[in-house]
Order: sequence, then C-alpha cells, then structure tokens
Amino acid sequence: MPFSIAEIIRQLQRFERQPFSINELLGELNLSRSLRRKLVQFLDSLVVAGLIKHMRRGRYRVNRPLKLVRASLKHQSSGHGVLTDFDDGHELYVASFRLGGAMDGDEVMALELPDSRGRRPEGWIVEVVKRSRETLLGVCEKKSRQGDVVFRSEQGGLTFDVDDRSRDVSLLVGQVVVLRIDRYPAMHENGLGHIVDVLGAVGSPEVDILSTVHRLGIPSRFSAAVEQAAAEVATEVQAKVVAERPDLRALPFVTIDGADARDFDDAVCLSHAKDGHWKLHVAIADVDYYVAEGSALDREARERGTSVYFPSRCLPMLPQALSNGICSLQPEKDRLVVVAEITFDDLGRRLDFQAYRATIRSQQRLVYEQVQQVLDGNDPVIPVNASLTEMLHQMQHLAQALRHRRLHRGAIDFDLPEANVLFDEAGRIVRIGRRSRLDSHRLIEEFMLCANEAVAEFILSRRETGMFRIHESPDIRSMQSFQQFLATLNLGITLDDDGISAGELRRLLHEVEGTSLEFSVNRILLRSMKQARYDAENSGHFGLASDAYCHFTSPIRRYPDLLVHRLLLQILEGNAAWEADEPLSRLADAATAAERRAMEAERDIVDLRKCQFMEDKIGMRYSGYITSVNAFGFFVELDEFFVEGLVHIRTLGDDYYVFDEEKLILVGQARRKTFQVGDTVEVEVWQIKSAAREIDFILPDLDVSLHVSRRRRLGERRKRRR
Repeated sequence: MPFSIAEIIRQLQRFERQPFSINELLGELNLSRSLRRKLVQFLDSLVVAGLIKHMRRGRYRVNRPLKLVRASLKHQSSGHGVLTDFDDGHELYVASFRLGGAMDGDEVMALELPDSRGRRPEGWIVEVVKRSRETLLGVCEKKSRQGDVVFRSEQGGLTFDVDDRSRDVSLLVGQVVVLRIDRYPAMHENGLGHIVDVLGAVGSPEVDILSTVHRLGIPSRFSAAVEQAAAEVATEVQAKVVAERPDLRALPFVTIDGADARDFDDAVCLSHAKDGHWKLHVAIADVDYYVAEGSALDREARERGTSVYFPSRCLPMLPQALSNGICSLQPEKDRLVVVAEITFDDLGRRLDFQAYRATIRSQQRLVYEQVQQVLDGNDPVIPVNASLTEMLHQMQHLAQALRHRRLHRGAIDFDLPEANVLFDEAGRIVRIGRRSRLDSHRLIEEFMLCANEAVAEFILSRRETGMFRIHESPDIRSMQSFQQFLATLNLGITLDDDGISAGELRRLLHEVEGTSLEFSVNRILLRSMKQARYDAENSGHFGLASDAYCHFTSPIRRYPDLLVHRLLLQILEGNAAWEADEPLSRLADAATAAERRAMEAERDIVDLRKCQFMEDKIGMRYSGYITSVNAFGFFVELDEFFVEGLVHIRTLGDDYYVFDEEKLILVGQARRKTFQVGDTVEVEVWQIKSAAREIDFILPDLDVSLHVSRRRRLGERRKRRR
C-alpha cells in the first residue's frame, strides 16, 4: 500500500482516545516496515500541532478529534492559501509551510487544526487528490552560486528544476515561459519539468497579456486549420448572394463606435414616416452566413466564447479575415446583415418588429466624439453631411424617448466610469483617466437594447427555450447589508417581503447622481447584485426591468449572439423546433464562464497598467476620496488619475483604529477620528506591488515607518510566545 497521509488520518480517527503504538498503526495500514521512519516523522508533526500526544514507551494517543476535509485551494499573493470546503463551503487559512506542495486550484485533503485563542480557523494540507494543471507559467532564474537554471512559478512561488536537453536553458534566464510538469513538488523537494513555450522577456507589455491569458486558459493563437478556414472565406460579397436578399444599400446606414474599434458589428439608420412613426433599422453582421455550425471556425469561436479587449490590444473571437474583414460593416462596402426593423410611435412605444437577412452599404464610419459634436451643434473635425446630421438629431430624439420609457418602467442605469489608458508613440503609458460616457454612447445603447429585447420577445413567442440574457433579482440579505451601508451615508432604500424593486434602486441612483457618493454607491450596489448570465430558460432581466432579453447585436465578438442569430433565422425559415448540436443550457453555461474569464483578464491587465503607471510616482501626494472601508483599511480613488489604492490600517499610526461593521467606518479609539466612504483625503504613494496588482497609499502626515516597525516587533513577540 502506498504511503497515504489521508488514510493514516482515517485510521487515527478510529483509535479515538485509545493509546496505540507504531507497530499497531503499521498493521492497520498494511504498510511495510521500511516506511516506519516516514510514519514516525508524520506523527511527530501531529504532536507539534497539538493533535496527538506522545506518551511513554513510544505510544501515542489522539488528543483532539481529527477532522479531515476535502477542499479546493486558492493561493493568495502573500504566499499563504485559502481552502474552501466542498461540503459546507467554510474557509480555512493555510500557512505557506503547510501547503504541502499543493498549487492553486488543486483539490486536496486537509486537516482542520484546532481553533486557538479566537484566531481564524486553519488547515494543513496533507494530500493532493487532484491536480488542477499540467502546465505552469513562470520565470527562469539562475540558482544562487550555481549555473543551473530553475523555474519559479508565477503563482505560489513554487520551484522546479528544468530538465530540457533540446535547448540551452541558460538563455532563458529572465524569460517568461510555460513549463510542463513532469514531477510535482513535495514538502522539501523541488518539482521537475521541461519548457514547452517561451512567451518573452519579463516586463514586456505583450508578454504581460500573454501571461494573463495563459493563466486563465484563454486561447491566444488560432490553429492552422482555423486560419486556413478563414483564408478560404470570400473577401467580397458575391453578386448572386445580394440578389437573393432584400437590398438596403440605398438606406443611409452608419456605424457609430469608438475611435479604436475595428470590428463593426452594427449599423443603424432611422426614418420618420408621414404618419409620425419612426422606423429604425438595426443591421447586424450576418456572421452565421460565413461561420457554419460545427465548422472549424465555429468550434474555435465556441471555445473562446468572446473577444477579449485590452488597452491597445484585442484577442478576437474570430480570425481577423472575418472580424476585421468580410463580417465587419466597413464604410462604402457591401456587407451581409441580419436586420431588426422596428417601428415606434413618437413616445417610443414599439408598434411593429420584423427581422430578415439583407445587404447594406454603410455610408460613413462615425465615432462617438464626432457624433457628440454634431448633437451639440458644433462642427466635427471629420465632417458629416447635412442629411446624416439631420438623421443623427432624429436618432437623439428617439433615443431619449426610449430611455425615458425604460427608466420609467424601473430599469437601473449604472454610470460607472471605465479606465482610459493612453499611450505615447513608444508604447509608454502617459495617463490613466476616466472614459467619458456621452449622449452618443447612450444613443447607440438604447438602439441596441431595444433590438435585443425585440428579438428575445420574438424568439420567446415561437419557442420556449433560447439563448437569453437573464439577471435575477438581488438576494434579500445582500440588500439588507446594502441598506445598512446607505444608512451610514444618511441615505436609504425601502425593502419589502420580496426584496426590492428595480425602480427603488433607480430612485437611489438618481438621488446620488452628480455627488461625491455617486461612484461608491453605484459600485457597492453593483457588487450587492447578482451577475447577469446566459440561460436557455427565460426568467427576465431585473436590471433592465425587462420581461425578456437576449444578446443579438454583437455576433463578431460574442458567441451567444451568433447562437441567437441561428435561432432567429431558423424560426424565420419555419423551423422553430431547431436545436443546436449541443444542449442550449450547456452552451449558455459555457458562454457565461467565457464571459467572466474575459472580464477577469481585462481587469487584470488594466490593474497591472495602473501599477506600472504609478511606479515612478512613489512619494508623490494626491487628493482623492474614500470609496470603501473594511477591517484592514480603506480604499482611495485619486482625483487626478483613475487609480485606486489601499491605505492599510497598520499605517494609521496616530491612533488605534477599530472597524465598525454596522456603520462601515474606521474609528480611532483615543481621538475618535473616523474614516468613511465619501471622505476626501490626501494620500502619498507608498509602494507598488505589480505582481499582486496592488497599490498602497499612506496618509502623509503620519510617521508610517515607526508605526509599521512597532507593529512588526509586536507580531514577532506574539509568534515567539506561540
């Protein structure tokens, strides 16, 4: 029988408080006597942990109940780990020396250590049940005083010896590489592996992105088969295809996107009829025509799930021949589309909806800032002709009516700023600001929202299942916690037995609009709500106050939109019972997972860019305001840059601060000074931890060095006493 620590624990549980000897335990475990020394060492470690007692004559007794839990491990940037019990979800802290060679994401067996003196519950990993990965991302380093090269993993700092005879590994020092694991590390032994990919030099912006996408399992390269399939797609729309569809090339379609956009999914045009009704055409790229279900292109798009957008870089869902080429609704080029044609009255009420395949030719590519200048009555840098100018003003009128109706029914309109990372010609970050949300953004948003809603209702009228975008109402407990937070700001919301209405939350957001509390309230509310997701069954969208909603308008960059196109087109062709080659419920779950993976990657790189931008600003002072407060300190967002950092409680040396959980404030026990959300403060940039994506601030008037060293000495004394 192999030496299984988990099995040893199970046998020890059977002894309860009865004394036992090594030989008795060996007999129960059916272990060879050659493993006696290893078993004694393990029992001695249990003695040190206080779990068993060493008695006279070499006997032992279980001193405390031994609780073995099956859990998943999450590595923390500080080096320790957190275990989440699979059975009841409770968490255990694991010190770095008790990780036992386990890595982030591993399924493990762990001993729950006895809670001592009120500290947080701790665990000790005794066995890895299932490894989460076969490859690791990290950096090649030289061994100290030796010429050998070792690999140090990005997460957890695990060390592997490199066994690679196919290359000179000394040339890889300082390079970010991917290592395939041949032997996993043990308690006192390095792992072993060989290099399978070299991403590039540490610190390169391109390598930063490749590292993040590799760590999250996002494909970064198209296979040869996919590239070949993309190359075989026609680069121009064929005349015979145009002849088979309604020809809308004479209509004044335009695209309105960001200045750096390359994949134009949607184009719009609007006309005003004599009866006073508005006719809106929302034309969406007909990706399904070029990407057949089950093809190499389709399988790749399904695996990726979505395009991933980074500052200055995009990882597209489809190869550029499609995403930036034949599918993109480029100006002055014939393009195949699926059109949502919607008729509204002057109050924005939808009167009619039709959908069909067509051909369009976009008249002009417009950008948000250019459209905003037109709406403001200014002359844009890039001119817009008179007829398009008139249409844009008409679009603004309709969009305002649609927005008014949407908000009146209770939809929530979050207005959280996004980071705008600006680079110079050499690729250096010169500023991180807040991306403005203009009326031109809202114009397109309203048209896309109404098209998505109309398509969802149409699909739901013909069949029970689809690919819906659902958003469930918030949990009552999370809303009660949010209500307590608002009370500290002299704000309030009304809850009933069913929780809260979207209209009540919209009223709150309107109340804080334009104040210093707007960002904090918006963000904390967003965190208190459930995340929107994809589902084959419709249950409505709470945030939009919509009975049915889907994503239809971005099939170039989102796979669920492509699925919605297929469902819609099959219904239009009389095949409402059509099913995809996989269950829609499974495709919905996969699409949700891909979306959240992409969001994590995008957020990770933006946070890294913020750290890199602030590296040369250590010691500089900035004004800002507190965005959140917790037991370990408070976060401050700077006024000058869209950058947030932590003022840790250990750096507040002027008093002893205690966190008030009910009021969500930090209170000084001697001077009664408080820190709460919305307070304006001046901070100094103290340290940057790029690997952990963390920025630390201090309050410049406090002597941090003395306070931190004093806390460190107190901590060391406590450790010695333990």
